[in-house]
Amino acid sequence: MLFRSIVGHSEIKKKLIQSVKNGRVSHAQLFLGPEGSGNLALALAYIQFIFCENPGETDSCGVCPSCIKNEHLAHPDIHFTFPVVKIEKRVTCDEFLEEFRSSVIKDPYLSVFRWYEELGINNQQGSISIVESAAISRKLALKSYEGGVKVSLIWMAELINPSAANKLLKTLEEPPDNSILILVANDTDRIIKTILSRTQLIKIPRLNNDEIAEGLIDKFEMERLLAENLASVSEGNYFRAREHALNVGMTNVNFELFREWMRLCFKKDIKEVSHWVTDISKIGREKQKQFLIYGLHIFRQCAVLNYGAEELVTMRGDERVFMQKFAPFITHKNLQGYIDAFNLAFQHISRNANPKILFTDLSFQVLIFLKDAGK
Repeated sequence: MLFRSIVGHSEIKKKLIQSVKNGRVSHAQLFLGPEGSGNLALALAYIQFIFCENPGETDSCGVCPSCIKNEHLAHPDIHFTFPVVKIEKRVTCDEFLEEFRSSVIKDPYLSVFRWYEELGINNQQGSISIVESAAISRKLALKSYEGGVKVSLIWMAELINPSAANKLLKTLEEPPDNSILILVANDTDRIIKTILSRTQLIKIPRLNNDEIAEGLIDKFEMERLLAENLASVSEGNYFRAREHALNVGMTNVNFELFREWMRLCFKKDIKEVSHWVTDISKIGREKQKQFLIYGLHIFRQCAVLNYGAEELVTMRGDERVFMQKFAPFITHKNLQGYIDAFNLAFQHISRNANPKILFTDLSFQVLIFLKDAGK
């Protein structure tokens, strides 16, 4: 991965490059940034620069044997750990390594949702087990194949389970000689605090709309106005912006689901709400989480519209027409209630709550909010 192929983050790139040139590479680092920020891509470019045999002023050379191995995620001294589940007899990261390489090479902005889709485990939650912690320690303790440093990259570090985290602490505190651990994570609240305190934090912020628009123009050669519109609804998530770009003209499934749900709750049609709950319970946990995030976006956009800042509203077309009708039911009295209820539902889905019970309960909360707003 080359730094120049990553959207935005020019200052972070400079600092990472300078740390290598100055010989000040910390043995344990955490690239913390929200989904679509490019934290995984930055970590990969950083690792490639560390290993590059002929680094330039601003990037890896991209052509030396080490860079070529890195581009294929096949350098023998770089080890990858990521969330998995048991599929048939496969249980370890090494047994899923080909799928991981393929997914990341195809999209270094990979989301955990897309990774689960690649594995076909939409209804399960992946994790990083104690077996993987032991494997990390064992691999870093070995002599490097090429006589230099050894790197262990841990993607989605917030999914390390407590037992695995405890086993990993000693390696973080006292790593073997010439070894580097690079953790990549999206959610600081879910990272075990003992791990957070033992790593050098590199905060990766959300991309701004201009950076995302430029990235879309470069990748898809689209008109600037369309790129700017897609960037404005992505909320700093380049992965999401690219998904929108790939699906321009297609029906927004989340929008259709949300609009139908609100219509049924407004009508107090309990029988049809029950059918809706049954349908959404079947789509898989990651898609349910994406749906809840979409709902939160709708509520925030309605609040912006209600405060008269129409120029800041990013939705277009049918979504905007719906939102203008729906906004009067999002008031200063119930806005926080919606946000709290949807955030709590997201947390419960992440912890394997029964989706049918969860969305039934959430539907009754929405019904009450709508009823109170109509008074």
